Amino acid sequence: MAQTVIFDLDGTILDTIEDLAAAGNWVCRQHGWPEHTVEQFKGMVGHGIPNLISRFTPEDRRSPLLMASALSQFTGYYGDHNMEKTVPYAGIPEMLERLRSAGVQMAVYSNKADEFSREMVAHYFPGVFQLVRGKRQGVPVKPDPTGVKAAMAELGADPAATLFVGDSSVDIQTGHNAGLKACGVTWGFRSRESLLEAGADFMADTAQELETVILREL
Repeated sequence: MAQTVIFDLDGTILDTIEDLAAAGNWVCRQHGWPEHTVEQFKGMVGHGIPNLISRFTPEDRRSPLLMASALSQFTGYYGDHNMEKTVPYAGIPEMLERLRSAGVQMAVYSNKADEFSREMVAHYFPGVFQLVRGKRQGVPVKPDPTGVKAAMAELGADPAATLFVGDSSVDIQTGHNAGLKACGVTWGFRSRESLLEAGADFMADTAQELETVILREL
């Protein structure tokens, strides 16, 4: 049984893609840039908001001034609309409650901005997680393990009894870079194949399967 589980946020416990896509396309409309489908946005997210903005911005428009403007616009719009279509994935709230009852220590570590991460976790999962961390100034984004290791130190977590859970190869790499086993979930924004290629130690297709991995496999 895992004593501590660190979850990615977007694509793992919350389906945020429609709100992210809406914010991105709103920015595109302000500048007259081509818009993108929700499926296209799934391939853009996961590396933090500045990287997302760079990916949906036309290549010949990526000047520092325009990037700063687009970041400000995206942050403002997303802050006002980030919980309009976002929902927890099926079975996740119930699974988290069972894990908490079983004594599992739980945290969230995301490349999403720290303010947004905290706000959304508090809204959708009040009182569930012992620690929530998003992207902070001066801390490199995943898959760099710096922030995850700091979070583990704060939690007093034993690496041998800690599992990292996420929907992307970045999450699998993050777990491994931090010296942890990692479980890939297939309901998020990336493919099963990409998770397996990244070397996921476990795979879960449903919240029930993830619960089994957490309680029995580690």
